[in-house]
Amino acid sequence: MKRLALLIVVGLASACASVPRDAGVSDIKQAVSDRTGQTVEWKAAPSNADDPRVRELLQGELTADKAVAVAMMNNPRLQATLAELGIARADLLRASLVRNPLFEAEVRFPSDPFRPYELRLAQTLVDLIQLRRRQALGRAAFNAATLRVTYEVVRFAADVRAQYFDVLAASQRVAQSRMSLEAARASAELAQRQHEAQNITDLDLENEQAEYEQAKLDVAREEQALLIAREALLRAMGLRDTSIDWRLPQAFPPLPASEQDQQQLEQLAASRRLDIEIARREVEIARQHVPLARLAALGDITVDGHLQRDASGTKTVGPGIEVPIPIFNTGAPARSRAEAEYLRVSHALNALLAESSSQLRAARATVAEARARLEYYRDVIVPRRQRIVELTKLEHNAMLVGVFQLLQAKRNETKAQRDFIDAQRDYFSARNNLDRALNGVVTRTTFMSSTDQSSGTGTSTTSPEGGQ
Repeated sequence: MKRLALLIVVGLASACASVPRDAGVSDIKQAVSDRTGQTVEWKAAPSNADDPRVRELLQGELTADKAVAVAMMNNPRLQATLAELGIARADLLRASLVRNPLFEAEVRFPSDPFRPYELRLAQTLVDLIQLRRRQALGRAAFNAATLRVTYEVVRFAADVRAQYFDVLAASQRVAQSRMSLEAARASAELAQRQHEAQNITDLDLENEQAEYEQAKLDVAREEQALLIAREALLRAMGLRDTSIDWRLPQAFPPLPASEQDQQQLEQLAASRRLDIEIARREVEIARQHVPLARLAALGDITVDGHLQRDASGTKTVGPGIEVPIPIFNTGAPARSRAEAEYLRVSHALNALLAESSSQLRAARATVAEARARLEYYRDVIVPRRQRIVELTKLEHNAMLVGVFQLLQAKRNETKAQRDFIDAQRDYFSARNNLDRALNGVVTRTTFMSSTDQSSGTGTSTTSPEGGQ
């Protein structure tokens, strides 16, 4: 018995020593850095104030990388997601322990000539038999939990980038709309003067005034879109102090020199896709759960030792055992469920492996189309509209065309500029979605299988809000 107790103590001590003290935060930091180039940190205590480093990061023009960096250090919902690592660590500790022994004492009356009593110390045996398997299952579930948190952090960074480019596009569209409004105002005022001089008809005047009124509505709509996009980015960055001034650049970042080909993307995805790695861990968890489920019919096998004294003073001591008889419950439901879950997650993994290449091809094709459209606007459409404005100015100076034709040419140029802004936003959004596909964070799938729930070693993940 002493040897058995010593082995139990040594086994439990080694199990607890294998639990990471930082709850896997260091592994997540490295994985996030490899995929996003950003640093994430887990704060031990919540705070109602912005991180002191935020103000420094927001100085100068706000880039996409800066926005993600601020969100990583300042978003409280992201911290809530990281805090779930502590829950996963606690579940791993629980999987490494056995239930406490039970002590039972019984005293009987009357006492003649001695007071009879019975002492009993019992310990469930199934926990000891399954300890190694439960530890392995707990470790697999903990590793899957760290991957799920990594998944949420990487997805969050991609969401922040998408919101940043939405704000940048909205800001530039507002600037273009205000220019259009000024042009429409000048055109309407000129039309009013010419109408008073009876140089244009009532219809011409109404058309110019309608253009002006529509331009007002366009500015109001674009300003509202900018407000909503800006507030979404503020929420993502977790900014509480709205007095902190931050400004956007005047233009989108320059295009990269080239795009990666399909083979390069496939190689990157093979080592970076988190959804596939999580699915593999889910399969491992389900596989390890099957042998544990096969012992479900046994219930609790309890061994005990007792010391008894009867009324005559005679003492007896000896061991005992309690074994359930599997008559009504043979364990078939638990076994069937575990085997079905293993089959389900195996099929899910195969589906992800089959779909990953298609997702990459679609994302790459979207990037290629968006880049081609952007370059066409930049190299063809916008320069041609600018050239038309210049030529119209020359003909207007030569009194070959009227001022309204010149204003219309300018409006067409402004519209081309707005379309060019949208093309830039679409391109950078497409690149961001390609990064999502490379990292396996294409969807908001919650990787919380019933295997985790039934084994008691899983943890859910809370998505940090960033204005989806």
